[in-house]
Amino acid sequence: MSWIDSALNFMGKGWLGTLLGILGLVVALATYLWTRKRTSLSFVHLGEHLLGSASDTLPPAIVVQYDGISIPRLTKSILILWNSGENTVVGSDIATKDPLRFEVGDDGQILSISVLKTSRSVNDFNLNPYGKKRENEAEFGFDFLDTNDGVVVEILHTSTDRRPRIKGTLKGLPRGFRNLGRFTRPKPQKNSFKGKWASFVIRFLPLIVFAGGFLASIHEPQPSFLANPDTRIFFYSFFGVFVGMWANDRFLSRRKYPKSLHTEALE
Repeated sequence: MSWIDSALNFMGKGWLGTLLGILGLVVALATYLWTRKRTSLSFVHLGEHLLGSASDTLPPAIVVQYDGISIPRLTKSILILWNSGENTVVGSDIATKDPLRFEVGDDGQILSISVLKTSRSVNDFNLNPYGKKRENEAEFGFDFLDTNDGVVVEILHTSTDRRPRIKGTLKGLPRGFRNLGRFTRPKPQKNSFKGKWASFVIRFLPLIVFAGGFLASIHEPQPSFLANPDTRIFFYSFFGVFVGMWANDRFLSRRKYPKSLHTEALE
């Protein structure tokens, strides 16, 4: 059989059209994601009660003071906010009558607020606590934020709520900041080549197994256990669900913020 006949026989297989259709959808989606232009600001958060809890204050026998003021509890909240879109966001677009601000629960007050890390100093990110005027809020601003520019902010406060909110109005962003939820602490990375290779294999093992099963299913002659159509449907369905669960797990466990904002305080 000539190579032309082999090529025609290969092109005539039913699974090839399905595969090309899937690849076409993937390419179209990748092109859309690559060329889109959005204005989007996002944040993730992490909070913990250092002293006291959400339901109880400190026992009467224990007195804790911060800067000479007795406090019922001490809560630490960390927020990571960044430009998650493709368009540059400028600070001059912040509404004067509704400035951007961090807010903790109404039952607490902000004791201190500080910047742990910024992606670039030229962004000129600044904080302005309201103090006695509004004890549970702190205003913030910036010069501009390009794609993936952002900041890591630590807030010490007395609220029972560990999840601060971001309020205010920014022109061109009517829905405000996107809350992506609680971020996952990154796992320590192994530095050795063997450790990195083992980590890579474990991370992508389901995809490797699926690729091997797919190649086995289209290979001629096919394995005997795929001769039955019902068995093939079960095989494809099982691996489809398996890879789908793996992809969902990888998506949920990914680091949701730019690498430039990672700091040891987040581990």
